[in-house]
Parts: sequence; C-alpha cells; structure tokens
Amino acid sequence: MLIYPLAFIITLGVLVTFHEYGHYLVARWSGVRILKFSVGFGKALWSRKDRRGTEFAIAAIPLGGYVRMLDERDPQQKDLEVGAEDLTFNRLSVWWRLAIALAGPAANIVLALLVYVVLALAGSISIPPMVGRAEQPGPAQAAGLPDYQRIVSIDGKSVNSWRQVGMALAEHLGDTSVIGIGARDLGADEERIIEVPVTDWLGDAVDPDMFAALGLKPADLAVIETVQEGYPAHRAGIRPWDRVASIDGVAMETWTDLVKAVQAAPGQPMQWAFVRGGLLLEARVTPEARRLEDGRELGFVGIAAPVVRVRHGPFEAVGEGVAETFATSALMLDHLGKLLFGQLSPRNLGGPVTIAKVAGDSAQVGWTAYLSILALLSISLGVLNLLPIPLLDGGHVAYCLAEIVMRRPVPERVQSVGASVGVVLLGGLMALVFVNDFLRFL
Repeated sequence: MLIYPLAFIITLGVLVTFHEYGHYLVARWSGVRILKFSVGFGKALWSRKDRRGTEFAIAAIPLGGYVRMLDERDPQQKDLEVGAEDLTFNRLSVWWRLAIALAGPAANIVLALLVYVVLALAGSISIPPMVGRAEQPGPAQAAGLPDYQRIVSIDGKSVNSWRQVGMALAEHLGDTSVIGIGARDLGADEERIIEVPVTDWLGDAVDPDMFAALGLKPADLAVIETVQEGYPAHRAGIRPWDRVASIDGVAMETWTDLVKAVQAAPGQPMQWAFVRGGLLLEARVTPEARRLEDGRELGFVGIAAPVVRVRHGPFEAVGEGVAETFATSALMLDHLGKLLFGQLSPRNLGGPVTIAKVAGDSAQVGWTAYLSILALLSISLGVLNLLPIPLLDGGHVAYCLAEIVMRRPVPERVQSVGASVGVVLLGGLMALVFVNDFLRFL
C-alpha cells in the first residue's frame, strides 16, 4: 500500500517542480528579485538560500507550490529591505508579467513532450486491438460489427493498441455524432467501416467505460501470428492468423488457454480445430517435449501471439512526441469545454486520492505506464492552470491581456474582488474533487 502515497508524492513533486521552475526561469530572465521558490505549502521541511538571496524550500503540504517575487503591492513585504537596484514584479512590463504567468503551464507541456519523446525512443510492445464473441450484443454489433475482428481505425485514424482506440473514442464523449469503427477479419486486408450513431454519449456517466458502452470487449484471442518453420504447428499445416477454436473439444477462448493446453501435453497428440478465412478446419498437432532446469517437461509447438512492436529513431521520436502532446492537449481542452457546458458529468473530476491511485496503479504496471500517466497529468495541470480564474495562472494572463487592450492596469479594487471570487471558485472546486474522490472509492 505504500506505493500509492509514494507515487503520489513523487508525481506531484515532479509536476509542481516543473511548473514552478517555468515561472522561476522566466522571472529570472526578467530581472525581478525572487524571494522564494517553494514546492509545497506550509512549514518548510528543508530550505536553503542561493547567492542571489532566493530561498528554495520543500514544504510539508505537497499540494502545489509557488514562486514569490518582490512586489510593492504585497502587504507581507512592507518590512522587507529593498535595494535601489531591486526590480519588483509590479514594475515589470505587462509583456514580462504575461510571459511569467504563461511559463508555468508551458513548462508542464514541455515536460509531457519530453516524456512522450522518451517513450517513443524506448518503443512499445502491445497486443493489437481484437474483439472476440459478443456475449451481449451492443451498439457496434447492432451496426454490423462481426465477432472476432481486429480494430484498425477509429474515424479514419489508424490504431494499433487499445490505448489508441480509447484516446480516439474519448473525443466523442458527450457528443451526438457517428463513430466510425474500422475492422478487419483476422488475417484479412479488407477493412470494413461500421458507423455507430451516439447521442449525448456517456455524458452523464461517471468513469465511463467506452468499450463496454459500444459492445467492444478487448480479447486476448487464441490467434497465431508467427509459425516457426520445422516445428510441430508448421508441420501440421497451421498458418499465421489462424484462430484456434478448440483443442480436443475444449474451447480456446484466449491465448492463455492455448498456451496452457499446449504446455500441459508434451509429446501427446492433440486435435486442433481452427478457423481460417471463415472456415473451420482441423489438424493433429503433437507438441515437442522441452525439459526445464527444474526437471519439468512442457509442450512446445513453435507459435507466437500477435504483437505490435513500435520503436522510433531520434528524429521520428521528436515528431511523435509533438503529435502526442498536441493530441492530448486538444483532448484535454475539449473535455474541459464539455465539463463547463454540461456535456460531461463533473463527477469525473478527480482530486488527490484519484491521482494517488492512478499513479500507484501505473507504477505497479511498469515505468512506461507510469510515464504515460505522468505526461497526461502534466498536460492536465497545465491546461487547468490556464482557466481564467483569479489566483490561477489563467487569471493573471486575463489581467495582462486586459491591460494590453485597455492600455492601463486593471484597477486594484477589481483585482481584489477577483481574488475573493477566485478563492470561492477554487474552494468549491477543491470541495467537489474531494467529494468525488470519497464517492469513487467509498
């Protein structure tokens, strides 16, 4: 259980540090005096000052951070010694103040870009998106999707994994539209397009299951992609993309079923029933016996499951990183707009508990899964901070843009009222996400 709080602290620490460092870096370029750079709020657990007098601190409450700059309007700084050469934030040009406000969200986007580039360089291995027999037909089956298909596109976009299918389907959440599912028979080249109409799709759902809502059940089918020449399966006439339906009369629903059956029968003839091009065929296959170091014997027939291996060179990886960052940011903005206009349920917003669970679950799966979640959360933090709410970066951006248009600063009285409104809005948002966390994991 320690993985969840640990993953939460590390994840939030990385996201906040990058975000605040964006503010800090541009503020340093502007020449303004920076008093404090803090990761977390409350009492400092660790701190030190650099030669410029800036205090760097890690505080006890890991729910954010801040960069405090010298500002003549801050009543907490009235007793602070200010040198004649010290530049204050309020005396910066509006363009510098705008750049500092935008730098935090921009740093989160850059972090996501770097993560996606690393993931593209590392490559990935995934099972192609395949669906089995629909136990309860859903909208996709009603629209004409047959059983035992490989999903190859959504709305004309090529997909090679269930993650890509999910990202493409997520664009339709809350929409009234038509989802175009491109599918092929296993081993076939011809693609059929199944058009599934949806109305206010999953707009009221909490943690919507998009696959189940369409009747798409991800399946690890007993499908063969590779047949090694000279081994029992090859000698028996098994070919790539044959789907093993049964062995000795026992149904093979998944690849795991097939592996267990073969390994349990070293040297024993087996009667395979398999599907090829819509026809049910049969073959007699006798697994070879392979002895392990511990003395056990396992059956081996020389077959491998379908996998999609993707790896990019340095230049391709940068392109993939940019494309993934852009697509995820666009999806976040789309969902944010739908939340604001009531097309998606606000119950889908999550707080610290949700972040801890998602980060912990992904960390247990593997480092690539964790980095994917880290990039997603980084983009979410960057996008949410651009909301035009006072106290958020988006509020400061709005004030700067208003000053550029009006050619004079927004009156302090207006900013004071805005700060009060911002406190109420952020307090309400925090209450909502904590309630959602409580209801989700009750």
